[in-house]
Amino acid sequence: MQLLKSFLKHSLRHGRSFRKFLNEVETTAQFSTEELESYQNSKLADTIRVAYNHVPFYRDMFRQHKLRPEDIQVKEDLRKLPFIDKDVVKKHFGNFRNKNFRGYVSTAETGGTSGSPGTFLRDLDSINFENAIVWRFFRENGKSLSSKRITIRGDIICPVDQKRPPFWQRDPFAKEILLSGYHINDTNMKLYVEQIKLYPAYDLYAYPSTAYLLAEYCLRNNVDVSFSAVFTSSEMLFGHQREKIEKAFQCKVFDWYGQVERASAIGECPHGNYHIQEDYAITEFIPTGKGLYEIVGTTLHNTVMPLIRYRTGDLVELDQDNPCACGSCFRKVKSISGREGDAIKTPDERVVGILNHIPRGVDHLIELQFEQTALDTVILRIVCTDDFSRKDKAVLLKKAREHISRDMKFIIEKVDHIKRSERGKFIPVVTHLK
Repeated sequence: MQLLKSFLKHSLRHGRSFRKFLNEVETTAQFSTEELESYQNSKLADTIRVAYNHVPFYRDMFRQHKLRPEDIQVKEDLRKLPFIDKDVVKKHFGNFRNKNFRGYVSTAETGGTSGSPGTFLRDLDSINFENAIVWRFFRENGKSLSSKRITIRGDIICPVDQKRPPFWQRDPFAKEILLSGYHINDTNMKLYVEQIKLYPAYDLYAYPSTAYLLAEYCLRNNVDVSFSAVFTSSEMLFGHQREKIEKAFQCKVFDWYGQVERASAIGECPHGNYHIQEDYAITEFIPTGKGLYEIVGTTLHNTVMPLIRYRTGDLVELDQDNPCACGSCFRKVKSISGREGDAIKTPDERVVGILNHIPRGVDHLIELQFEQTALDTVILRIVCTDDFSRKDKAVLLKKAREHISRDMKFIIEKVDHIKRSERGKFIPVVTHLK
């Protein structure tokens, strides 16, 4: 049954439409600024026309603001329209669907780690276009359509309470071995390494947290595992994670940002810079007042459920420096800084979201999660080796006070495993504050 599902999934995502879109996006990647703007405005006109004619929510919105489709000619005209967000889509879900659409519809759901899960619809062309954009990113960084890979993400490979191997599955259609991200411990890591060595792959495709745990195990146990590239996505990639992954596997990490809503995408180029995938969606940046900008996206390729000026809640630091050496005219961002909620609030009303410096330099520490239980109290939930000492504990507490606040109480709680979300993702900050 699982092989049949893999075959159907591969057929949907790698058929004739995928090849057509891959050729298209590898052409648009070479566009000049003027050619790119013309492409964006043309796709935007199509999206606005579909939204106005066939999506009740947008028809009502346009009428309320006394607008017609011809009033949105270029992407700058989007400012005439209000923002929407996940709560708006949930409230008016039925009216966000294209009433004239006839064809294959896929349902995608957010995991709700921010406390608000959501459901979104995609048509087959948008799925194939998305896949083409991602594969352009892979190919720019050395991967070929025929190369093999190891994957450790949120796939349910076997029951999560299964005690004996195998905790992996081979997918011959995708040319990959999927390793369960729900069965990670030292005993199973040894088995994972054996599987990796039996199936030499070009790349590792993983969440930042699962790639990091594999890297940490290999370094701690002097295990030699190498890849030509590591591709991460779906979680925030911290600096200390990148450093350890690159050291363990003797290759570069290339990070990708996207979301279930498919409202914007960002990928790293071979020169290590994050680029907005400008032909994927129209991406706006809204200042938050903290030196960071929220990503707001307008979809360009999803006919069944277009999203216009959708607030993602995700934050970036902009990069206004010189053009990238890769030659792309796609805009750059300096870093992806997580979500608005991925932060600690201090008694003096500061919001501290830059937490990745705290684990650096703390010996025998494997993984760290922050849980804020009160305005003045944070639990540092850690996974560590048996060698974690009083000195290591003191260093961790000192760094937490230096980077967050000296007026807060920090409690260290040792655990064997940090609980993941339903989709297997690592949650860096859990807060009980409203």
